[in-house]
Amino acid sequence: MRHFGGLAFFLALLCIGAATLAQSLEQDLCSYTQPESRLSALVVQGSFSWYDGPYSDNRNRTISASSIAEYSGLHSTASLGQELDARLEVRGTETGWALDLSGSGDLKSFAAGDSFVIGAFGIDASLDSGLEMDLTGGIGQGRFHDVAPLAKAIRIQNALLDLGVLLAPIGDPALGRIAQILGEIGPPGEEKILDITEQLSSTELLKDGGLGVLGLLAIEDVISSEESRLCGGDIQARIGASAKFFPAFRVSATGIVLLQRAVTPDPVSQVNAGAEAKVRLAHPEQFRIAADVSYSRRLPDGWTARASYRLQIDRMWSTATETLVSHAASASVTTKLFDSIGLNLVGLVQHETGDEEITISLAAYVEVDVL
Repeated sequence: MRHFGGLAFFLALLCIGAATLAQSLEQDLCSYTQPESRLSALVVQGSFSWYDGPYSDNRNRTISASSIAEYSGLHSTASLGQELDARLEVRGTETGWALDLSGSGDLKSFAAGDSFVIGAFGIDASLDSGLEMDLTGGIGQGRFHDVAPLAKAIRIQNALLDLGVLLAPIGDPALGRIAQILGEIGPPGEEKILDITEQLSSTELLKDGGLGVLGLLAIEDVISSEESRLCGGDIQARIGASAKFFPAFRVSATGIVLLQRAVTPDPVSQVNAGAEAKVRLAHPEQFRIAADVSYSRRLPDGWTARASYRLQIDRMWSTATETLVSHAASASVTTKLFDSIGLNLVGLVQHETGDEEITISLAAYVEVDVL
């Protein structure tokens, strides 16, 4: 357990350090805003893995297969915001099948500034622990905004500089105009490429006065990449009801406090962190806390690296007589085999209350971007 704590501490330092890097490239990425943000992604994965379980002998060393589908969506305007996240995992081994489903969604109505009222729901279901849902409402402060258009504008500039197509950086005003083009919802990619080409030509910094084939391909490659880049954060306080439907029906008044933070240190990196505390109001000794931090970075040649750490504390929430603590740290590298098909190599280290040793798993996923 001592070794796992050191690894978790290292990953946390890595993510926090990334969040505090200097953010002054051509513009401060997190100062960029646009009137409307709309993000959505649906990823389907299939895997084959080797697993060394929590026992010190060979009882839980298995070969298994799994399939995972993940969806995330965000839509934000000046007055409204909505978010939806869902994850479905199906796993199979020689001993049987397991299914886990989790999801959450919310609708925010913004008042003055970044203050909002919110309605939210959550769902957790599995073949082992049953089905639980919660419905809550409350107030909050803060906002997330999509900075991917400016990140892509800077990436386009840097790609053209590397190719020698641009003679010098184009400056903040031109970057802002290109970001505005990239952030428009509706126009097709071909139209955006034409508009960006026109903006670049107006700077008079193009070598020989044109982009050439390589320059156009570089712009198209950046526009087609789908990595989300978010900045901002919020804090929420909500109350409502939580219902357990299976294996036994139970309803309880529930309070939730949620903190979230997202930082884009540079055009190719993303840091996310969050913490949620859920408590039964009639029995405050029964609560569940989850905290996580993650760091992702786009690498050369189409690779992406990710690292994450998650802590969960379940005190008499799932089981009335038990307190469970779990740690999970993961690292992965992903590359695109084709336009919408990727290969994802993942290493996971985890430990929870009652385990005799740390669980280690290695997995290779084939990943398909559906949206």
